[in-house]
Amino acid sequence: MEILNRIQTNEMYSTVFVMIIALSLLQFFDIKIIVAIAVVFLIYMNHDKFIQTTEVKEEHIKHAIKKDEISDDMYYNDSIKQLLDKLRKFKKYNKISYKQGVKYLRKFFKTIHILENPKITNYNQYFENAMMYLKQSINNFQSMTVSFSEENLLDGLKYGDYRQTKKTQELGGLTKQLYNQCYYLLLSLSIRFNKEWSENPHMYIKEIDMNTDRVESRDTMLEENWSLY
Repeated sequence: MEILNRIQTNEMYSTVFVMIIALSLLQFFDIKIIVAIAVVFLIYMNHDKFIQTTEVKEEHIKHAIKKDEISDDMYYNDSIKQLLDKLRKFKKYNKISYKQGVKYLRKFFKTIHILENPKITNYNQYFENAMMYLKQSINNFQSMTVSFSEENLLDGLKYGDYRQTKKTQELGGLTKQLYNQCYYLLLSLSIRFNKEWSENPHMYIKEIDMNTDRVESRDTMLEENWSLY
């Protein structure tokens, strides 16, 4: 507390000193020149504070743009949060796939929030993007099981048992649950949008084809229909 008081006292003395100098120079220089000198002097006296503030801002910006890590902005409900928390431990097996999964899932939730806006009218493009982001995310999370393949093979050769290891089963279960949770978010939105479409159809929107069985219309010309593991 004593140090803080000294700092504040020194700052007060510096300000008073600058004011006295500025007043004494009024008779020699133009007011604009005096103000400029005073500003430069104050910046010089508070140089360390400016540096600290800049460093804090830079650190905050770096943290804010870290889009490949799970954080609070991805929260939707407790069930999804718990699944994402459980997925964290698999990051060490394949950081690239994990980060890609997080990146696309973040895009998915951002698009979901857009779709939930009651004022949205032309929703089809956002809806298709959300489904694409979800598939890309799940695919990347699921692809981390490739990192377990060597261990699976060695265990199989050693014990004559080629069943999936516990890690593979756990990761597969988590990604399936996560996909189901997110899919039903889209399904719920599709019910709302299809009702709006049936009541007021127009050329900029179309009916959304989704069902509780998660079965998509087969179209060999559309690669995204085959993009999910």
